Amino acid sequence: MSTVDFSRVNELAKKYEPEMTRFLRDMIRIPSESCQEEGVIRRIKEEMEKVGFDRVEIDKMGNVLGFIGSGPRIIAFDAHIDTVGVGNRSNWTFDPYEGYEDAETIGGRGASDQEGGMASMVYAGKIIKELGLCPKDCTIVMVGTVQEEDCDG
Repeated sequence: MSTVDFSRVNELAKKYEPEMTRFLRDMIRIPSESCQEEGVIRRIKEEMEKVGFDRVEIDKMGNVLGFIGSGPRIIAFDAHIDTVGVGNRSNWTFDPYEGYEDAETIGGRGASDQEGGMASMVYAGKIIKELGLCPKDCTIVMVGTVQEEDCDG
């Protein structure tokens, strides 16, 4: 097995940070409470296609799956992309769907639970493809799952 050049991985992660940040901010802007995730699922599918996943599909439950490689062994990464409601809007110091961003933090509904993980996974997939890191005998699947907040997927 060849070694991974982590300095190159880090270099690409930094290079794609602006795109990944825009993608996360887009997801935050789309309300995605449990059973109402279709808009954010379609946005994730669009980004997976844009960054070059081999195949992207939405299954019958409404989950989005992005595939890299075509080997018989499957390595799956999962992030739920539904959120809880915003509750009383007057309790928020900012618009939960517009969110905010500073030099260190992106905030908004779903930013850390768990749309930030989804944004990272999509761009990890881009880097895996770009650096040829998917083993020939594997298929990597990045999954954005629905309904975790209400029924744990």
